[in-house]
Amino acid sequence: MKFLADRMLGRLAKKLRMLGIDTMYYNIIEESEIIEIIMKEKRILLTRDSELHSRCMKKSLESFLLKSNYWESQLRAVFHRYINRIDQINFLTRCSHCNNVLDSVSYKEIKHEVPEYVLFTNDQFLKCYGCGQVYWKGSHVNKIMNKFIEVLGKDFPEVSGQH
Repeated sequence: MKFLADRMLGRLAKKLRMLGIDTMYYNIIEESEIIEIIMKEKRILLTRDSELHSRCMKKSLESFLLKSNYWESQLRAVFHRYINRIDQINFLTRCSHCNNVLDSVSYKEIKHEVPEYVLFTNDQFLKCYGCGQVYWKGSHVNKIMNKFIEVLGKDFPEVSGQH
């Protein structure tokens, strides 16, 4: 399942990426480019723009019009609509910044990119080779997971992933 979130849904896009769901997002992009990408890559458009949603529907492109301004409600709506197609969460396997898949790396590869204390408290690291972001399992990971469980409740699928 692949999504493209429009410019009004940046927070939602980041959360979907954290859950390992392929979600493209551009802060600045023309509507014609959005339509071209979702056609070419067979993505589902997530939008708050009713006119863009209508244009996609007229072209028989899959689009989901979200009503809420809040990422929590938006995430619940996406899962409710697509729960049968989102069967497993690959938690923290995609870069939340650029959507690329994360790769496991040794501490030697990233020792100059993270604070020194992180090297002493972690032995597993992930790196995005798209934007260079480095990830590790800190206390924030459990907080993020608990927030997703709180938001999605019974709709939260089975979880796997590198953390």
